[in-house]
Amino acid sequence: MQKALDWLEGEAWLQSHAPELIPFINRYGHCTLEPDPVERYFEVLLTGIAAQQLPPEVSGKIMEQLRRLTGAPVTPDKLLALTDEALATCGLTAIKISYMKEFSRRVLDRTVDFAAFGELSDSQIIKLLKNVRGLGQWTIEMFMLLSLCRPDVLPGDDFLLKKEVKQLFSLSEIPKRGQLNKLMEPWRPWRSLAVWYLWQHSAEDKKK
Repeated sequence: MQKALDWLEGEAWLQSHAPELIPFINRYGHCTLEPDPVERYFEVLLTGIAAQQLPPEVSGKIMEQLRRLTGAPVTPDKLLALTDEALATCGLTAIKISYMKEFSRRVLDRTVDFAAFGELSDSQIIKLLKNVRGLGQWTIEMFMLLSLCRPDVLPGDDFLLKKEVKQLFSLSEIPKRGQLNKLMEPWRPWRSLAVWYLWQHSAEDKKK
């Protein structure tokens, strides 16, 4: 897990190696991201399955309904105890219900062992979770950055990030994943922190 002190180390590193980010660091201060407890991992990823191809407000309501049925937090055993018909009342499609139940079984039989994540590399976690139907690349990368607080995650399909990078580097169009990788390569091994600062700027622009 990534501790708060590590973000301070990353902040100092970016100040020395990424001068283009210094205005963001000065403006937004220390990173406030903290890792989620292991007990939260399942529900966070389950939300990712629910959210596929849906607006955030819709997937949020689905998860609220699901918590009413199971109690909070949602756990694999609680979810599997519900019938497909009960889950459908939350607004879930049949395919998403099948994905959620399959994921629940994988967690219970420890095919996906959250307790072992601390010993796994980023690439190992990505490979493991990509085998779970319903979990896409963006969902996995966001989980690794926001829930695990891994220091060097690049969510290459995140539109807000790409929009900020376009502005930062005065690009003529929104960069694709490959170009984003090249532009952010100098920010290794602290790309997660760089992403966080760019997100702060994006959030501030929305308020204007």
